[in-house]
Amino acid sequence: MHSDIAVSKKSIMRILKYPSTELQAEQERCGEHTDYGSITLLFQDDVGGLEVQRKDGVFVPATPIAGTIVVNIADMMQRWTSDRLVSTVHRVTFPTRDDGRTHERKSIAFFVDPDSETVVECLDGSTKYKPLKFIDYVNKRFSETGLIVEET
Repeated sequence: MHSDIAVSKKSIMRILKYPSTELQAEQERCGEHTDYGSITLLFQDDVGGLEVQRKDGVFVPATPIAGTIVVNIADMMQRWTSDRLVSTVHRVTFPTRDDGRTHERKSIAFFVDPDSETVVECLDGSTKYKPLKFIDYVNKRFSETGLIVEET
């Protein structure tokens, strides 16, 4: 398990390859979530599979458009803007081929994050969100998902 995984990190690039596989019922490649930092830039191939959640809770495909970049608002931007910009809930599903197998999917995600010690607070002066260090927020989220085991 990770401990203080985000110490001194600012931004991360992840190169993702989802291999072709046999589809299992009700399976997702990456379950619904929001990103933790400021924004995420996503470069995706033409396979598809990324879905974003509308305000009414329905997920819709973020259909790939050649030569474009998907920009997701992340949690810290939502806090800085007091919900004027809202973190994008998204997931990755399995586009299938005619033979019932899934397509291989490739993407590059560039997570633009504040420095670990940055105190994030509402920029409009409101108290909608309590100020907190980015590292504390990331560790809290990682703890909630089991990526960090709290020492007792």
